[in-house]
Amino acid sequence: MENGDNGIKARFDTPIAMFNFNRPHLTRQVFEVVRQIKPKRLLLVADGPRADRPDDARLCAEVRAIYDGIDWECEVSKNFADANMGSFKRNSSGLNWVFDTVEEAIILEDDCVPSLSFFPYCKELLERYRDDSRIAVISGNCFVPPGPDQADASYFFSAYGLTWGWATWRRVWKQVDLDMSWWEYSAGRKLLKKIFPKQLERLYWLWLYEEIYRGLRKNAWDYQLILTMFRNSWLCVVPSVNMISNIGYGDEATHTIDDATPLACMNKEDLEFPLRHPVRMFHSTEMDHEIFKFRILDKYQPSLIKRIILKMLSVLPFAWTVKIRDWYRMAKGMVKP
Repeated sequence: MENGDNGIKARFDTPIAMFNFNRPHLTRQVFEVVRQIKPKRLLLVADGPRADRPDDARLCAEVRAIYDGIDWECEVSKNFADANMGSFKRNSSGLNWVFDTVEEAIILEDDCVPSLSFFPYCKELLERYRDDSRIAVISGNCFVPPGPDQADASYFFSAYGLTWGWATWRRVWKQVDLDMSWWEYSAGRKLLKKIFPKQLERLYWLWLYEEIYRGLRKNAWDYQLILTMFRNSWLCVVPSVNMISNIGYGDEATHTIDDATPLACMNKEDLEFPLRHPVRMFHSTEMDHEIFKFRILDKYQPSLIKRIILKMLSVLPFAWTVKIRDWYRMAKGMVKP
């Protein structure tokens, strides 16, 4: 940032939605950053305690008590669940509620700690692209540096919707088909082949979306957002520096378990203002593949048998690859026959 300017000129008037569950030590860190900008509008979403986890009631209560620390003039709306809904229902219903309430919002989960410049960056680009149907997501994540043809701007574009600290509009969220009602295997394969020239990348997504559609993968909601972006050729704004640190890796996490990954607790930086806008709106398939490798493939690390199964997806019906996968798991003693 130039001369200490973080782009925040006055009371911050873009709505901020905060999603929480039972991790007060993480929620507190995100809240303390939000507290510095004193937003005029907060929308608070929280899941409820699980019946089989004795500590949940206390932890959920501690999370909600953190918001008693709102000591500035602020319109606060709460959507707190009495009982546990689970990741999919709580996040999807929470986002439905947020965008029934406001036209646009910045969204932070309890483990995504932003830099201060993340807020004016989102505010400016929400305004700039509000009526531009090509843009779906404004992300605070930068997993790979911009390419040489994108280095002169403050941000670039990707086909991937990156949602560890992000912003969007009602017009986008209301089009997300969480049930994937249109999905059909051959149509999905055809769509992904148009988007991704690299076979492993498109086969990874084909396998994942088949699993979600068939109910084999639970608690997904952000993947459906990404699929909606694929289907509509929507783009995500990606900053030239990383502005979000995901501090939630570890045993308490739902998905981000491996705290040894380079994705855990990435350094966060501030963007310089005024923002330098790209001359052209385009996304690079090579840059998207680099994002895929860092964000997904390096974590996923497909074994030889997984690569074979993914390869089979290009020639065999999905049901056959499931049978081969299950046979492999039984042979390895991973599941019972």
